[in-house]
Amino acid sequence: MKEIYYLNKETLPTICVPHDCVIKDIQMKDQTLTFIFEDNISSHDSIRAIRPNAKSLIIRYHLTEENGFSVYEWKKTGRFSRKDGCYRRLGNSRLFAYAGHLEYLYHNVGYCSIIIKLFADSGVILDAYVDRLEYEWIE
Repeated sequence: MKEIYYLNKETLPTICVPHDCVIKDIQMKDQTLTFIFEDNISSHDSIRAIRPNAKSLIIRYHLTEENGFSVYEWKKTGRFSRKDGCYRRLGNSRLFAYAGHLEYLYHNVGYCSIIIKLFADSGVILDAYVDRLEYEWIE
């Protein structure tokens, strides 16, 4: 089943969050960034409530421009620092290296924009210019 959400309309949609679900593959083709999630995705509480029979999920983000996203990773400022640090911008190609051990935490939407908080070994933020996104539920 496919659900399409438009971020270029007057009213922004409410989009479900696949919280704590692992992204097993990340692809980029024709200005579309695709997240393919783990199998047995409905074992997570965030999915069980809305799609109890879902086996997997594919999210496609249609970017408004080529390379219309930025990737940031949390870096500590000191060796023994626990709290101090900052987000540093990475090359966009580094996003694909996280596939298989990247968790989706939450997202914030705005007009033609989505900010996605992810987690690997540290915090990762994806900031993208998106006019629509598509959820494809595999059942």
